[in-house]
Amino acid sequence: MSDITPEFAEILGLLCAEGCYIERQNTYWGKDRGKERLFKNHKSIRIEFYNKDIKLVNRYQELLFKEFNYSTKITKFGKINVCRRDIISQIISKTKLGHLNWNVPRDISKGDKDIQIPFIRGYFDGDGTSIHNIRFFSTNLMGLVNVSKILINLNFNPAFPKPMIKENRKPLYVLQLSLKEKERFLKEINPVLKRSGPYAGVIIKPRFGNP
Repeated sequence: MSDITPEFAEILGLLCAEGCYIERQNTYWGKDRGKERLFKNHKSIRIEFYNKDIKLVNRYQELLFKEFNYSTKITKFGKINVCRRDIISQIISKTKLGHLNWNVPRDISKGDKDIQIPFIRGYFDGDGTSIHNIRFFSTNLMGLVNVSKILINLNFNPAFPKPMIKENRKPLYVLQLSLKEKERFLKEINPVLKRSGPYAGVIIKPRFGNP
């Protein structure tokens, strides 16, 4: 049985789209039991999530609290840093992070719809758009291939048009659904932000961010 909850699945989807793992070693002066001492090659790790849309950042923050009972702060730049090592360990045990490194966790690709749908929701909110038809973007082709397999399992018919090529930049791959599948996708996946049409409610317009 999978240990991934729907909330954790959505967190992983958001991080595959907008997250990175950062590991650094620093040397600095600090206090140890009230005394100043030199900390040499101190290892620090964190998972960073960034998005210009504060509603999506708030959503990620709420999911972290619900899943891990972990309170976080949003920086003035729209970032949330996860520094608790037990949470970091749980996340990176499922997938690497970074625009070329992420992949669909095996527990999700082999899981049922209850965890596949929130993963797709998180990834789509981070790296998708509903302008015209449903499209996902990434420089990570194999990641998108695995996303397409989930969409097929959810009875959608994804296609890969030609990638977008710009000089001195990595190819940007596109995964898209036909226009006739748009309404069903928005209803069943129920993305938090990037909705249009009858399911829009009070959700703000889609963000055009970095893929």
